[in-house]
Amino acid sequence: MDSHVNSNRARKERNPSLAAFLAIFPGMGAVYNGNLLKGVTYVLIFAVLIVLTSNAWGPDSVVFGLMIAGFYVFQIVDAYNEAEKLNRSAMLEQGPAMGREDLSLFSAVVILVLGVVFQMANFDLLTYRQISRLWPLALIAFGIKIVFNYFKREEKQNGKH
Repeated sequence: MDSHVNSNRARKERNPSLAAFLAIFPGMGAVYNGNLLKGVTYVLIFAVLIVLTSNAWGPDSVVFGLMIAGFYVFQIVDAYNEAEKLNRSAMLEQGPAMGREDLSLFSAVVILVLGVVFQMANFDLLTYRQISRLWPLALIAFGIKIVFNYFKREEKQNGKH
């Protein structure tokens, strides 16, 4: 009976507008959608961007400020889209959306890399100015993740047909 209750809870319809509204507070939209790890990751990324902005100067602070704004909007849109995806998968009676925790390994690697970079700054092996010049690596990492997911999805579709 517990598994029946859990499957009903997992299939509970999510309100995409409410998910987007809750995402006004970084990470809360993901938590509402049932993805605690993603929510915590979003909070940590948001906090790191704020710290980087406060420690940067000149054009670097503008770049990090724009990154904060972009990430803020992204996580709101992501919460809305995730809620819709969960609802679609529940309507197809396939249970919770596959890949809901896809971000978990990627998130762990991102947090690990950020921790190492900031620890290097604490040991004066890197300066915050040097760290601010590394931000394009985040774009590269996200791009690799998107390409990987694309090929993984293609492989699944080709395997099914």
